Amino acid sequence: MNPEDSAEHSRTVFDGGVTIEGDDVVVIKPSNKIGRLGLPQVWESKHLLKYFVLRSIRGRYRPTSMGYGWIIFRPLLLCLVYVGVFGYMVGVKTDPIPFPLFVFLGISLYLFFSGTVSDTASSLANNAGIMSKVYYPRLIVPLTSLFVNIMDLLASFAVIVGLMLIYGVYPGWNIVYFPFFLGGLALVSFALGLVLAAHSIERRDIMMALPVIMRVMVYAMPCVYPISMVPKKLLTLYYMNPMASLIQGIRWSLWGEVPPPLWSVGLAAIMIVIGIYYGLVAFTRAERTMVDSL
Repeated sequence: MNPEDSAEHSRTVFDGGVTIEGDDVVVIKPSNKIGRLGLPQVWESKHLLKYFVLRSIRGRYRPTSMGYGWIIFRPLLLCLVYVGVFGYMVGVKTDPIPFPLFVFLGISLYLFFSGTVSDTASSLANNAGIMSKVYYPRLIVPLTSLFVNIMDLLASFAVIVGLMLIYGVYPGWNIVYFPFFLGGLALVSFALGLVLAAHSIERRDIMMALPVIMRVMVYAMPCVYPISMVPKKLLTLYYMNPMASLIQGIRWSLWGEVPPPLWSVGLAAIMIVIGIYYGLVAFTRAERTMVDSL
């Protein structure tokens, strides 16, 4: 072979876009913005994400006596507590929606939110052992927490649909907005958990304070009480919380409650976009040193 041809086949190209054919040619291209966030790598390893999700679900419920029954029993148990306290002792009214149905939906949404945020925030520390030994896209770890909690929420919605049929509560035309509000809830939860996961590597106090904050958050959104109980002078401040807007939007789309203000829905959408982008950027930056820090 001609030496010039050999050099032609063995050279490395750094021009960022030109591909030269040849078995020995290595083309190095700069990553675009999406590539730097790790999304294409996750898509290429989607089979690994599926395995992680199934492993987490089995590891969470199989060792217990009730098994997968805990998916339903957890929100049901909390629902009974809040129905007894708020429904019978405090006398909260949610007419024409039966209070047990009202509370079960709110508790299911809250458990999804708190579970996604907490599991995502602690996912890096919980998987530090395997991450230090094997390389895979690190974004798969928090995404696993999101999808595991989505599976739990879908199981709870099977009970909610059953309760709606029992009580004779049927959705109207606004049910078409339900996927958008539910998707927004999932994205808000994931974005917050992703930001906390990235910053908790260096600031361990976050994980100490998170359980307390999650217990308080149940009262900062309309989970166990109707929006009508919030004083009118505080409604504007109340709806600045995207969770309040999204949960009220879910109730409105299911059985026609008071809809959230349009401005609050727009604000929630803006916060979702900013939160997801910032969370991915912060996570990608933390990824460089997370194994050594953990």
